[in-house]
Amino acid sequence: MRVTWRQVVRWRARRQLLVEPAPDALAVARRVCGLHAQVASCTPLIAGVRSTAPPELDRALWADRRLVRTWAMRGTLHLLPADELDLWVGALTDKESRRRFPPSWEREHGVTGAQLHAITEAVGEVLGAQPLTRSELAAAICARLGSPALAGPLSTGWGALLKPAASRGLLCSGPAADRAVTFVGPAAWLGRPIRPVEAAAANRAVLLRFLAANGPATPADVARWWGEQPGPARRRVREHADALTAVEVDGEPGFVARAEDADELAAVPDAPAGDVVLLPGFDPWVLAPLSHRRRAVPTEHTAEVSRTAGWISPVLVVDGAVAGVWELERRGDEPVVAVRPFAPPRPAVRAAAEEHAGRYAALLGTAAVRVDWR
Repeated sequence: MRVTWRQVVRWRARRQLLVEPAPDALAVARRVCGLHAQVASCTPLIAGVRSTAPPELDRALWADRRLVRTWAMRGTLHLLPADELDLWVGALTDKESRRRFPPSWEREHGVTGAQLHAITEAVGEVLGAQPLTRSELAAAICARLGSPALAGPLSTGWGALLKPAASRGLLCSGPAADRAVTFVGPAAWLGRPIRPVEAAAANRAVLLRFLAANGPATPADVARWWGEQPGPARRRVREHADALTAVEVDGEPGFVARAEDADELAAVPDAPAGDVVLLPGFDPWVLAPLSHRRRAVPTEHTAEVSRTAGWISPVLVVDGAVAGVWELERRGDEPVVAVRPFAPPRPAVRAAAEEHAGRYAALLGTAAVRVDWR
């Protein structure tokens, strides 16, 4: 199958809900494979620009419990649909089972692989529906294992020793307590058993979901998004070739798409769509796949989009290409979207960007948002 990058750009914008928004944040989380939540202020904006209703994430997380906040792809925090947790846990548990613990890892984290397995089991034993802060959870684990020396390693802010428990469906975030993060046991919190989907079926479903929102993509794109080495991703693509279509994009082979998407992708017009959008920081359109980002971001501006320590800037996107970056400023009570385009924008682009910025007004609790061009 042969397509052009213009077709890919137009198709993916639609699949990412940037052309036709979803009804709510839960539908967005289903479509884009979870809402990135490592930087909490970005999450409602990621959901909000893709949905017709305000996200109401706190209600979905802590009242209705339709979303779950947990470490997922690449070991980063995401909001996942609660009724799909069994699927993600099945795939994450399989990935976790392949992890190795060389001496360098043990020196960095202060525990051995055997101790980490014991900590993971203890998490499942001590966590329930009652939220525990990080220090309370560390104390409970130390008491259960009879090892006070683990308190130090367990108290680090990155949660490296707790992520395996999240992968196995034994831990997820609870509501904040006096601004402190808390953790709960997913089964008790959701009021149902967590039954991980069998590994092969889970890996197949996750691969197809990724391609549904981000295809066509390469096996290397899949590996980077999932947070693993390229080998397992290449194997999954081979194993599930019956559900995939090989794609050549502007003469470049090596991409795959879901077979069920082939006709729709081929029918996309090979012409500029003219879409202009302002996407928030850590937006999934920018994060993955990397093969798309390399073509969407001008080489000379890469450092402005993908910044130090993995920080992904809010971006101005014009017809599938990143044309600038922006940031939200507060001037008194007025929110201002300060845009720094990479080149002077055409009047039509300015007008379209200012119209799209209006979508942020409701998300920020204001009547309007002003755009300031730098």
